[in-house]
Amino acid sequence: MSVTELKRFNMVSLFSGAGGLDLGFERHGFQTVWANDIDSDACETHKKWSDAEVVCGDITQIDFKKIPHADIIAGGFPCQGFSLAGPRKIDDKRNILYRYFVKLVEEKRPLAFIAENVKGILTLGDGAIIEAIIEDFSDKGYNVFPQLVNAADYGVPQDRWRVILLGFSKEICI
Repeated sequence: MSVTELKRFNMVSLFSGAGGLDLGFERHGFQTVWANDIDSDACETHKKWSDAEVVCGDITQIDFKKIPHADIIAGGFPCQGFSLAGPRKIDDKRNILYRYFVKLVEEKRPLAFIAENVKGILTLGDGAIIEAIIEDFSDKGYNVFPQLVNAADYGVPQDRWRVILLGFSKEICI
């Protein structure tokens, strides 16, 4: 099988903003088919470069049945409550929005997901928050691999520490 015959993976993007994460995937052969963010300016920017259906609105109000199936679900759920730069409130109402990401993964059963967040998520609640997030995805049938990375190690001209959660369906044995 030649490279041109390989399947082009598609993806759904949650909390997509203007689509920075999506753009990286697109540049490596993936196709974003659906994206969502609550910020109208970010949605308009995403629409300018992407062929995805961009749905601007509150994820808590989105009918998941209208979201297409995808090989991969990607996104950076809100991080303000986890960030070392902010007040780090364990009870910040935005901290639970990741559950919509988990719910969509459970309903759509993609091959994999990738979630991105701030470094502070690792230490909030003495590590209990990240463990709960990993357990939530694991309970839905995914092996989850968290990794702390510095964007500077990948050509970004700043120290920007991020936690990447890679999840693979347990059915594909990765």
